[in-house]
Amino acid sequence: MLQRNTVVLSLPQTLKHNLIMNWIVPMRRLLGTLLLALLLSNCSGLFESEAERQQRLAQHFEQGMRLFEQKEYTGAVESFRRVPPESALYNRSLAMIRRVPYQRGRDAYEEQRYADASRQFRAVPVAAAEYDSAQNYLREIEMIRIEQQYRESRGDRRRELLSQLVQKSRENSDAKRLDELLERSRKEMMGSMPAEQRAWLAWFRETMEEETSRTVRQQMLEEMVQNFEQFAAEPTTRAEAIELVASLKLSLQ
Repeated sequence: MLQRNTVVLSLPQTLKHNLIMNWIVPMRRLLGTLLLALLLSNCSGLFESEAERQQRLAQHFEQGMRLFEQKEYTGAVESFRRVPPESALYNRSLAMIRRVPYQRGRDAYEEQRYADASRQFRAVPVAAAEYDSAQNYLREIEMIRIEQQYRESRGDRRRELLSQLVQKSRENSDAKRLDELLERSRKEMMGSMPAEQRAWLAWFRETMEEETSRTVRQQMLEEMVQNFEQFAAEPTTRAEAIELVASLKLSLQ
């Protein structure tokens, strides 16, 4: 009777042991497989040559260049950032990352999306090789912005914007654009009514006082002498014309 009870009591313990073993054995096998795979992946570089290693590290750079050429700049940056510092292509990857906002700016500029272009060019880091070029684009975009306002303006506001364009041209050492602006202003002055011509003559006098180029002042004087009779015949413009010519002659002495 006692032996039968002992067998009955031991059955639950046996079942418990079997259940535990049935769970542990598969888990051991799974963990062993995972550990082996991890070890193999970490040791894969131990048996490759330096050339093979650099080639493996270059894959991210090559992928970044492909995406960059396809104008998929977000993906390109992600690929370039995967190039590790120990790669021979690491510095080139950094240079390409810095180049991305510049390229985005150029794309926007060519599509005449000047607000987007300006935002991208401002994001170009100082360390980027394209920084100076980006600053040139920003100056050009500012000229375009003022030019657009100028075309839509009239009267004193028009001359005020023209003064900004002239000043920007001087700052940019853009003699060709400065000549174009002054020629455009002279034509506009000659085609306007006497009251408006008076305002233009005053504008030219102030503009020439700030002009450092002797050639530009000489050209303006010749233009005024050629058309002086027209200005002198009109009481509204006579005084301003005489004052402008006198100022130009004095500056050329």
